[in-house]
Amino acid sequence: MPDSIEQRLTDLEIQLAHMQRTCEQLNEVVTHLSVSAQSRERLMQRMVDQIKDLKANLRDPGSPSDEKPPHY
Repeated sequence: MPDSIEQRLTDLEIQLAHMQRTCEQLNEVVTHLSVSAQSRERLMQRMVDQIKDLKANLRDPGSPSDEKPPHY
């Protein structure tokens, strides 16, 4: 005997509730990954800036007055 309309409606409501919870969980994961990616992006940018500064310092080590005198 086929399911009644009421049973089918109840089943659909249950499925919808599960799908809504799954969407909420996926949204939480996406939000967490987005925050994590932004944090990594900021860290990587700081590292790139530090590397640029180091390269600039290697090309122009500073004035001779900044250097230590040789030891005899």
